[in-house]
Amino acid sequence: MPEHLISMSITYDVVAATVTGTMVGNEIAVAAFVHPQLRRMSGRVHAQAASMLASVLGKFMPFWYALALILIIGAAFEHRPLANGTGLLIMMAAILLAVAIVFSVAQLVPINNRIARMDPEHPHATWLQDRCRWDRFHRARVVILTMSLVLLLTGIIQSSIVAAS
Repeated sequence: MPEHLISMSITYDVVAATVTGTMVGNEIAVAAFVHPQLRRMSGRVHAQAASMLASVLGKFMPFWYALALILIIGAAFEHRPLANGTGLLIMMAAILLAVAIVFSVAQLVPINNRIARMDPEHPHATWLQDRCRWDRFHRARVVILTMSLVLLLTGIIQSSIVAAS
């Protein structure tokens, strides 16, 4: 493979890993640090912060997820064949990310939208139950996203090792 194509391939892999890794890191931070701290706040302050975060992240995260999925699929095709080796590992990462997206749309987005639309001064009666349910679903999503990232990185690293030998 010509040197300029190898350089482009490495650059693409770095971009795919960076976009995906920062997205997964953000989701881990929400699960491990942000939401546990919100639960320690008084009800009204918690409702205000939860509503604001749900609104902002609800608008931004779909684009980040879509970009990560597109980049991972591109990396899988870059490292084909998809039936084995690095192409298969990276395609499995794409499949897991797609599962996380479908799970998010089906389970987390409706809850997030209710929280984002609520009046934080007068939150709906079940908003805390919604938050707890969202957090449980989010932890499951974080596990799926982490597995996806590990598969992506393993495929990229394995490809680099094979190319170097």
